[in-house]
Amino acid sequence: MQTRNLFLVSIVSSAVLAALAGCGKSPSQSAAEAMVSAATGGKVNVSQSGDNTTMTVKDDKGNEIHMNAGGNVALPKDFPSDVHLPASYTIKTAINAPGGIVLEMHTPAAMQAVYSDYDASMKSGGWTEAMAMQTSDKESMLNFTKGERNVVVSIVAAGEGGTDVHLQAATAAK
Repeated sequence: MQTRNLFLVSIVSSAVLAALAGCGKSPSQSAAEAMVSAATGGKVNVSQSGDNTTMTVKDDKGNEIHMNAGGNVALPKDFPSDVHLPASYTIKTAINAPGGIVLEMHTPAAMQAVYSDYDASMKSGGWTEAMAMQTSDKESMLNFTKGERNVVVSIVAAGEGGTDVHLQAATAAK
């Protein structure tokens, strides 16, 4: 699957993983597998252990997308070390696909502090800011580039306090 499909897979799989939270192996998992398979054209396997749900999508070329969702998901092993992460965060969803990684995180920090921290940390790490936008005191977005790589960070003040961060780190398709 190419990098341009990462966003579609992210949306579909996040919705499916969220819908499955708290469900056991059931007809809903079979339905979820069928839905993601239809949307992506790949073979899908969904498994669940406690509050954590894992989904793997494999296409006909052998490419795999791994998705994990739950209370506190592990950071993917191949997450780029030069991409900033908040000082204190919980990963709710992690999607690892050829060409990129998507993280859905929550941090107790205030939205403006998270925005400022990303802006400063990414720039000091050699990333070039391609876009910065604050649409309100509750939402903002940053886009950074470095060589053939691109990072998009959406930062949203969470209703229950703290901040939700959606991060997509991708490598340009060749």
